[in-house]
Amino acid sequence: MSEENESNEIALKSEKKRNRILTVLSFIFILIGGIWILSLFFDFHRYETTNNAQVESYISSVTARATGHIVEIRFEANQFVHKGDTLVILDDEEFRIKVKQAEADLAVAEGNLHSLEQSIVTASSNQGVVKDKLEGDRANLDKAEKDYHRFKNMYADSAVTLNQYEQVISKLQSTKSYLKAAEKELLASGSMTEQSSINLESARATVARRRADLENAKLQLSYTHIMALSDGYVGERTISVGELINANQVVATLVLNQKLWVTANFKETQIEKIKQGQEVTITIDALDNKEFKGKVTGFSPATGAKFSMVEPDNSTGNFVKITQRIPVKIDFEASAKELEEVKPGMNVSVEVKK
Repeated sequence: MSEENESNEIALKSEKKRNRILTVLSFIFILIGGIWILSLFFDFHRYETTNNAQVESYISSVTARATGHIVEIRFEANQFVHKGDTLVILDDEEFRIKVKQAEADLAVAEGNLHSLEQSIVTASSNQGVVKDKLEGDRANLDKAEKDYHRFKNMYADSAVTLNQYEQVISKLQSTKSYLKAAEKELLASGSMTEQSSINLESARATVARRRADLENAKLQLSYTHIMALSDGYVGERTISVGELINANQVVATLVLNQKLWVTANFKETQIEKIKQGQEVTITIDALDNKEFKGKVTGFSPATGAKFSMVEPDNSTGNFVKITQRIPVKIDFEASAKELEEVKPGMNVSVEVKK
């Protein structure tokens, strides 16, 4: 009987000890929970937080500016490329032929221009000859008129014969005819020179147009080499050798990692407490919650819903008030080297210090 009582007493003491331990542990857990709740309460008063945020970067689409079949691809998916690197080469045979045609057209136009320039030089020379001849005919006419008046007086005084007088008259008439012909020839020569000058301007315009055609053909030829317009990482490769590429078709997508930022979608009720220039703590989920510092640099001029392809229509009868979110731009304060592991599209959490 005494042994049974002793056993019960030991069990009772063990149970009391266990109860005390459980009571202490419960108290500790309650105390920790209270401290955690209080910390959250004070954090909410000191920070505005959201986990609706992603890392952003500029993304550039590399498009073809000419139509042609692919003969070579010089990049792979996820490859880093530099500005000016050739990414895709198109078949350029057709474009080279067009360049040769444009060169031939330019040569013909320049030949016509040179020919017109020579014809103007010749016409100007002929016009000078005609002018000199006209001056000579005018001098001959002046002499013939003087001879006519002299012989006319002499014939009246019977100093010359009728035959001699008629010869002087005939000479005067023929000299007048020569002068009229020379004047008409000079007029025609002037008209030809003027027309040649007009044709010369047209020929010069034709040469200029042919030069422009040649430059355009060379420009189209250069489009057969599709190049990267900036440094960045190429996304997925979706094209193959032999494929027909059309103008304005996207052949590659470049992610420009030179500039990274975070777009955090805060509730509209939080925006009042967020100001430009406030310090931000950025926590990146994919990097084991690694933290970076940042600053608020801008606010969207409208809510995200306003920029969606299908904007909500609250004029319908089934209206439910939903808290809207406003995108806030946050710039990293870390250097590019420190952000090497950060990729556009990563989910992050942000805390904006009030």
